[in-house]
Amino acid sequence: MNRKEGIIDKTTMTTAWVLVFGALAPLLDSTMINIAVHSLVRNLHSSVSTIQWAVTGYVLATAIAVTFSSWLLNQFDGKKVFLAGEILFAFGSVLSALAINAQFLIGARLIQGFAGGIIMPLLTTLLVQTAGQKVMGQMMATVGLPIIIGPLVGPIIGGIIIKYLSWQWIFWVNVPVAVFSILLILW
Repeated sequence: MNRKEGIIDKTTMTTAWVLVFGALAPLLDSTMINIAVHSLVRNLHSSVSTIQWAVTGYVLATAIAVTFSSWLLNQFDGKKVFLAGEILFAFGSVLSALAINAQFLIGARLIQGFAGGIIMPLLTTLLVQTAGQKVMGQMMATVGLPIIIGPLVGPIIGGIIIKYLSWQWIFWVNVPVAVFSILLILW
């Protein structure tokens, strides 16, 4: 990186986009499920209050994982922790898509939420480590838009999925994104 001139080099920007792409699935998933609640109630033969635990459990697991993310970053390489978070999120997405009842879905969403809680704080931390503080403002101006827009477009994408596909696709859509992210991180 050319820090003297405040210009972000190509390698740093590529790393930043890989990190942002890796956070895309958790960003979208956190709000997409809200559109599917009634479909989940109907298809899993459950109540709204039970299915709401799939949403609430995700948020609670995310909050718990955030506290572990800094410890994990101190113990292990940030790239490995981010990669583990991506793998765990993909696993939780597959389990969520395969849920046969509400309780299974809630458990799978806890896995997804914990993984998302590892990924999201690491996104910012690794961006700062990669770019350095001198160009962080410029970096966030460039990659910040997808971070902000992800949760906003989640319900739109969720609505399209629920209208034309089944509720399982709310979770299946995460798998190729997570797998591609894993490949990019390994690269």
